[in-house]
Amino acid sequence: MAFLNRNTGFILGNVLGMTLLIGGIIVTAPQKQAEQAEIDRRNSSPVVLAASDIKPGDKIAPELVKLDRIAHDKLPLNAVESIDKIKGLSAKIDIKKGDIVTYSALDLHSQAK
Repeated sequence: MAFLNRNTGFILGNVLGMTLLIGGIIVTAPQKQAEQAEIDRRNSSPVVLAASDIKPGDKIAPELVKLDRIAHDKLPLNAVESIDKIKGLSAKIDIKKGDIVTYSALDLHSQAK
C-alpha cells in the first residue's frame, strides 16, 4: 500500500509541476511576444518598397509603393523612409517589385503635376 502511495504522490507531484510550468508559459507568452516586437521595432527602420514593378518615367503613386520595416544593417544609406516624400516624383531606372526604393533611383527634380 505504501508503494502505491509513493507512486501516486510522485505522479501527482509531476502533474502539478507540469501544470504550473505550462501555466507560466501561457501567462508570460504574450508579454514575451510584445517585448520581442518592441526589440524588432527598435532594430529596424521604416522604408519604402516597390509594391509592383516601376518603369523609368513612371510617377510614384501610393499604389505603386508600400511602407515596411527593414533591419538597420540591411538598409542602403539612400533608402526612402516615407511615401509622402516621393509622391509624384519619376523613376529614373527600373525598380522591381519588392525592391527598396532609393533616392538615387528617382528623378529628384521631377515634380508632381
